[in-house]
Amino acid sequence: MRARHRYRVYGLVIESELRLTSVEEVADGDGEPAVTLGFASPDYFRTIAPSRAVDPRDWVQHAVLDDGSVYMKADGAFETLISADGRTVTCGRLGDIDQRSFEANLLNFVMSASLTLQGEETLHSTVLDIDGRAVGLLGLSGAGKSTLAAFLISRGADLITDDMLRMKFAGGSLLAYAGPYRLKLLDEPGTGFLPGAVADGYFNSLSGKVMIQPRAAVPRRREPTPLAALFHLDHPDDQPAVGAVTCARLGGVELARVIISSTMDTRYARPDRLTRQIEFAARVAEALPVYELRYPRSVEAMDDVAAEIRRAIGA
Repeated sequence: MRARHRYRVYGLVIESELRLTSVEEVADGDGEPAVTLGFASPDYFRTIAPSRAVDPRDWVQHAVLDDGSVYMKADGAFETLISADGRTVTCGRLGDIDQRSFEANLLNFVMSASLTLQGEETLHSTVLDIDGRAVGLLGLSGAGKSTLAAFLISRGADLITDDMLRMKFAGGSLLAYAGPYRLKLLDEPGTGFLPGAVADGYFNSLSGKVMIQPRAAVPRRREPTPLAALFHLDHPDDQPAVGAVTCARLGGVELARVIISSTMDTRYARPDRLTRQIEFAARVAEALPVYELRYPRSVEAMDDVAAEIRRAIGA
């Protein structure tokens, strides 16, 4: 029988045949696993892989099989089969991807797909702790979430999660669970804002970014952190040039569009999913403010951006 290791991440216990390095290991008595990770050789996947990619333009192949399970493959990274209930995951490593990059893909793409099948909605977000309150940054890859996060960390904030945000509705509030304590950064902003962490980081060839641990001591966040607000960043190529920092609260259709487009799992498109996403967006709107944050993309503007975020959350 293969060894089993148990870890806590995103507020969940996961059980894995592979030893993981970026998440907290827990004892057997810390609850039943929400997800069990097993591993298989490439031969296992040859019998179940679709004959052709559903979307050849997408770097991650994603297909819902006849039994409701989900097959995913990212060339040079991973191949996986997720059971229809989202609780059992069989993975394979592809190419010469290093352990840390492989693990990052498992804990982002595979975990988000697993939670989608379990009926949850997760967001593509970088989340920071500012004076004990969580602030989530939303936006497409390249929108500047990690750069802004690095600046805020350099000014006293701390990282809660990068890439995937799992939340919990509690009464009229939203709580953010901690993910792996690592941040993906382009080299220039990383060196500019967190030079010490970048010096100890490592290059992720898949993303073209440096993966860093923001602080030397990893915080232990057993309990989720109350979310104060979400801030959506447009991609710099999609917004007109702006001369000042602006922060406008969203509502109605635009708020729903931002939340639905910010899902971490963009590929699962069964009809009942959209209904669930609309209901999820409505609950988010009731629980906390969601803002559109625009600012000049310059180092000189960053202090004003940080001040505007603090003003918006009352910090």
